[in-house]
Amino acid sequence: AYQEGYGPQFFKEYMAMVNGVDEQFGRIIDELDRLNLAEDTLVVFFSDHGCCLGSNGQPTKNVHYDEAMRIPMIFRWPGKLNPQHNDLLFSAPDIYPTMLGLMGMEDLIPDTVEGTNFANTLRGIEGDIQPTSQFYTFMPYGGQSYGRRGIRSQRYTLMIDRKIGKPLTYVLHDNQIDPYQMDNIAAGNPMLIDKLITEELIPWLEHTGDPWRPTTVPAHSANAYL
Repeated sequence: AYQEGYGPQFFKEYMAMVNGVDEQFGRIIDELDRLNLAEDTLVVFFSDHGCCLGSNGQPTKNVHYDEAMRIPMIFRWPGKLNPQHNDLLFSAPDIYPTMLGLMGMEDLIPDTVEGTNFANTLRGIEGDIQPTSQFYTFMPYGGQSYGRRGIRSQRYTLMIDRKIGKPLTYVLHDNQIDPYQMDNIAAGNPMLIDKLITEELIPWLEHTGDPWRPTTVPAHSANAYL
């Protein structure tokens, strides 16, 4: 359902803006082809976020829903990258090291980079360790230890919200049987939530040095998962 104020008229305007970007980006690609620079140019197309446009009652971004989180990621390099579609759980921090890897500059990737070089995967070469989830984070201004954290695996989306002085709240979606993420199944799946926290979320928190921690969760307590 559309949230009030974000009806179909805004959807048309959004699609018009998308079409405008597509046209201008097409001009860049056409110019590379005209100058015979296509095979010498790595082109990367992506967005920093999507837009819910009223889906799940959300107007825009900063939420865990796929409309906001799951964005296109396109690499183009004729002669070096063959056309393919890959469901790799690619994340924004992976863009920089992957670009350097594709350009043969692996040695210049700093050790402090949090992302991963997936150049081999894009080339169709096996060997890259495939990520099992993507990290979701929303921090309120000035409150890095609070806000929302979560993960998006191939099957599940988990989001945990911490507010000052309030219990943690949980949202869990099974994206395989509920692709529109309409049902929050957190209350009935405490053991699955514990597994996703332990195996996916905590490693992301440690990897990024995030001070947010799900430490107040009573293990396997269905009452905790609202």
